[in-house]
Order: sequence, then structure tokens, then C-alpha cells
Amino acid sequence: MKKFCILLFFASFTVFAEDAALPDIKPDKTGSEKVEYNALKPAVSEQSPEPFYFTEFSVFVRDKAVVITWKASAEKRNVILYRSIKSFSSLISLTEAVPLANITDTGLPYIDYPAAGIPYYYAIAEENQIASGNIKFVDGKNTVSAPVEILFSGAEADRAAAYDTRPVPLPFLNPAKEEQKRILFFSSQTENLISSLTAEKRDYREFVLSSLRRDYYIFSDDKKTPEGGETMELQRILKDSFLTQKWERCEKELNAFLSIRRTSRVAARSRFYLGEVLFFQNKYEAALLKFLTAQDMYPAQSAEWAQYCLLELANSSKQRK
Repeated sequence: MKKFCILLFFASFTVFAEDAALPDIKPDKTGSEKVEYNALKPAVSEQSPEPFYFTEFSVFVRDKAVVITWKASAEKRNVILYRSIKSFSSLISLTEAVPLANITDTGLPYIDYPAAGIPYYYAIAEENQIASGNIKFVDGKNTVSAPVEILFSGAEADRAAAYDTRPVPLPFLNPAKEEQKRILFFSSQTENLISSLTAEKRDYREFVLSSLRRDYYIFSDDKKTPEGGETMELQRILKDSFLTQKWERCEKELNAFLSIRRTSRVAARSRFYLGEVLFFQNKYEAALLKFLTAQDMYPAQSAEWAQYCLLELANSSKQRK
């Protein structure tokens, strides 16, 4: 009986020893051997990041302010709020919108103070969504289908009504004899620009070709003596490949430069330059996205070049038809 128990003990010990971690024997500083037991660690599987999306979006009027609230699948993301007199339907809608703020989402609402008497639409977008072009506007998720408006006070309403009154009626109009006007594809400001530039030529195709000869733009901040290392590196890229119009090389260098986190203004200018580089390579859709991501810091320049991209995209779509 004792022999059977001893054999059973040794058999169970052997099975346990096979499953246990083997010791590591390493010499220590004294020359003697040091035994360490390394526990077996389970492999940790790498999980891909969860997709980001907005779950709620609403706006409401309070006195002279518009309160904007939203909820998202994750906080601490960089989001951009937009306001427009037109509803948001696609990425192109952002070119005619006014960027209100580029903020880090903390779950707190944003308060806007728009002009009274004008209906406005609002929308929100995450920075990476804009940069990738992967964005869809859905009512109640990241935009609103109905505009909100700040109403005039009593005195303001009287003044507005006075301007709306027409003392003399319009003469009788004959639609059959009216001059046929060209269908407008862009905002009134852009259409005026097109009319002024094409007034002498009267040739739309020649005007489109003139945009291909458009000169590049450099911000005044990048013409000064650099204040820091990142500004110095950006100026080096501009000097070596941007000013020499080596567009493919400049595209690679700017993408590498932006792969490292930069200050907001330097990053915005770099994305703007990258948009120009893509524009001069006829990559108008990609260029448009870059100008949109720089619009918060440099709205005037970004909006202008975004319109150039839209003009080229509209012309290319006509040629395909």
C-alpha cells in the first residue's frame, strides 16, 4: 500500500512540474547562481480602436443666444462646430459654412451669439472625419434639419419692418422677354469673382485654365525668422521643395512633418500648404479636405482655395458628362 501511495505521489508531481514555469538561472554580481521563476503571461490581443461617432445633436434658442449640445461615443476628441445659412448635406457644405470653434470635447455645451433675424443651421464634425472625408450629416446626430433664429426685439422688429416696406410697387414683368440668366453653381461671392475675372474673356474654359496657372500662397509667418524648431523645419521644407515646385517630394515631406503632433497654427499652415501641393497636382478632392481642416485658423485663405478646388471639380464633372 505504501509503495502504491509513493508511486501516485511521484506521478502527480511529474505532471505538475511539466505545467509549471521553468526556472531561469542567472549569475548575480557575486558570481553565484540566482534562480528566478518567470510566470507564464497570457498573450494580450491587440484590439483596433473603436470607430468614433456622434449619438445626439441639438440646438435651441435662449434669449439672444443659441445653445448647442451633443453627445459622442468618446470624449477628448477634437471637434469643429459649424454655422451656415444652408443645411448641411455633404462635405462640400462645409466650404460655405462658418467654423465657430475647434475645441476638445469635454461634454459641455457651446453657446453661439449669431445675428438676429437670420435662420441658421448648425453642425459638428470630428477632425479626423473631415481629414479623411468620411463624414455624413444626419439630422439629430451631427446636424439639424431645421434652422434656428434669434428673433428681433420690439424696437428692432419695427426697424426691420420699415426696411421691408416697398413704397413703390415693381413694374409689370414680362417673363417671356426677360434675359435668361446663367445657373449659379457657387455662392454669390464666388459668382461675382467669376464674373469679374471672365468679364473681358467671356470664355469659361479659359478662366478654368487660368486657375491652373495660379501662383502659390505663403503665409507671412513663414517669411519671418523662425521662432522655434518646428517653424524652422517647416521653412526648410518650403525652401527646398515648395518654392522649387517639387510637388511630389513636398507632399511626402509635409505628410512626414504632420505625422508628429505640432502646435495648432503650425499644423494648420502645414495642412494649407499640403492642400496647395495637392491642388497643383490636380488632386482637387484631397486638396479640398486639407483646406477645410485649415479653415478654423485661416478662414479667409482656406475658403478662397476651397472655392478654387470646387471650381475645378465642377469643371471636371462637366467634361465627364
